[in-house]
Amino acid sequence: MKKTNNKNKATAQGSETKRLGTRKVPKEQRMIQILEVAGSVFSRHGFHSTSMEQIAEGAGVTKPLLYRYFGSKDALYLATITQVGNHLMSGLSLLMENPDPEERLKMIMHSFLTFVERHREGWSVLYNEALTSVGPVGEKVAFFRNSFIEASAKTIEELNDPSKAKNGDKAGIQAVALANIMVGAVEAGARWWIQHPDIPIRDMQRLIETSLMPGLSKR
Repeated sequence: MKKTNNKNKATAQGSETKRLGTRKVPKEQRMIQILEVAGSVFSRHGFHSTSMEQIAEGAGVTKPLLYRYFGSKDALYLATITQVGNHLMSGLSLLMENPDPEERLKMIMHSFLTFVERHREGWSVLYNEALTSVGPVGEKVAFFRNSFIEASAKTIEELNDPSKAKNGDKAGIQAVALANIMVGAVEAGARWWIQHPDIPIRDMQRLIETSLMPGLSKR
């Protein structure tokens, strides 16, 4: 009987040591770790089938800590979407500084594919379930998606009319239409590519460029 008590005591001490160990991790770092786990779990199970217990267990934290950091599953999901979207957007401003619109357009496509390759689970969350969401999540996803569409539309207009780059005119309606088609096509290609990870990114990039570039440029 004493041995069992000692064993239980040791187990409890081990668990307590683990919990105390997590306290040494800075809050910001811990939150990043939680968001990465949350993105993976949401990707596999979807929002409604995912529980806070699953995320807490995967992140090695307690459920009360999860609620203290994020408040609710809805808020955690929104934070996951925001983190993924920020990764996607991080290089877009730099790409827009490229003076060659044709090269820039190809780089926009490539940056999207690079993001999908590096953040497959996060991309699934952002563009599969979340794309049909409403409320704060839908608004956040729409913002990220529209940013890529606007950048692509501006680039397409400059590609077909170089004077637009000089006078700063807003992208024309035809360029906006083409940008929506382009982004939708790249998303569809990425959904297929994510199921075929054996295909190198350079081959996927070449396939997309060959399919889309002739229709995006009048020159």
